[in-house]
Amino acid sequence: MMDGKGEPEFIDFRKAGPEDIDEVVALQERIIDALPDKDLYQDSTREEYLTQLTEDVCFIAECDGKTAGFSVMVPNDPDNPRNYGKYLDYSREQLAKTVSLDLTMVDPEFRGRGIQRIFNKLRIGTAIGMGAAEGLCTISPDNPYSYRNFLVLNFEIIEQREMYGGKQRYILRKVF
Repeated sequence: MMDGKGEPEFIDFRKAGPEDIDEVVALQERIIDALPDKDLYQDSTREEYLTQLTEDVCFIAECDGKTAGFSVMVPNDPDNPRNYGKYLDYSREQLAKTVSLDLTMVDPEFRGRGIQRIFNKLRIGTAIGMGAAEGLCTISPDNPYSYRNFLVLNFEIIEQREMYGGKQRYILRKVF
């Protein structure tokens, strides 16, 4: 990838696990501190991140010893309350074929390098390998960067609703 000055840099992507909890929490703090509008992001607790790092498919991006990004995909489990298909009243059979592209965080220092798009491709490829037929995600209507990153992968808005304690969100879908 290229850094902000047009110089090459190497960013490593790997699966994340519970041992990455401190880096993930610190990354969230950096992101929230840099946000002009806090409604763009729904923060999580340390315990919620530990659940994700244990139960979900998580990826982390690193550059020169720094955590550049983190991303989560909720597997296609019909019993998981975090499956976004539950917001759409999906049948149990449809929930079993649906993953939720739940979260992507990119450190402000590393934005503009395509990290979110790489995370999305990693998650979609993993989802297809798990037998999923579609993916859902949620995005703030006021976050054009994330929205564009999903549009280029042919996601479409299927609904807008209040979520996360009254915050407006689009629900987007891609059929694999």
